[in-house]
Amino acid sequence: MVYPISESESLNFIKSRRITLIGPEIKEISTPSVDFGMFILIGGKRISENDWTSLRQFNFISNGIEGFSIRSVPRRFWCRINSKIIKNNFSFEILGNAIFYLYTQKFKNLIENIEILFIVSYPNLIDQFIKTTSDISADINKKWKSKIDKWKKNIDCDYDWGCEICPYREECYNIKEVLVERERIGN
Repeated sequence: MVYPISESESLNFIKSRRITLIGPEIKEISTPSVDFGMFILIGGKRISENDWTSLRQFNFISNGIEGFSIRSVPRRFWCRINSKIIKNNFSFEILGNAIFYLYTQKFKNLIENIEILFIVSYPNLIDQFIKTTSDISADINKKWKSKIDKWKKNIDCDYDWGCEICPYREECYNIKEVLVERERIGN
C-alpha cells in the first residue's frame, strides 16, 4: 500500500529513505513463493488529493526495475523476481532503494520524504498489516465518497448556462459515469 501524507505535523514521522524489513531477506527464503506486505509512506507538503491516485499506482515501478514485475488488483499485488537477479544478490534493500529512486524521479516536485516497510513470512503480522491498510483505505474512500455525494447533489445543476459551455462538463460526465457504475455493482 502507498500512503501519501501532506499534513505538516505527520511529515516528521516519516524517516526519509528508511527501509524496514520484518522477516527474512530474499536470499534466506527457501520456498519458491512467499507472502509479504509492502507499505510505502510518502510525505510532501505539496501533495494534493489530485496527486494521490498517481502516487498510489505501481505500474511504473514494475516497468522500471529490471527482473521485477508487478501484477495488481485492488488491495493485493503479486510480484515476480527473476531468478537470475536473485542469484546476483537482489534484496529487499535493493528493491526499496529502486522504489525510492523511481518515486523521487517521477514525483520530484512532490516528495520530501519516503519510507518503506516490508513484512515477510509472518502471517499474523501480514493479516494485521492488511487490516491496518484496509482501515487507511476506508478513510481515503470516505473522502472520495464525500466528494461524489457533493457532485451527486450538483447533477441537478442550477447553473444558467447549458452543458455545452459549462466549465465543469467533463468532471460532471466522469462523476455520472462513476455513479452509474457504482449503482450497477451495488456499492
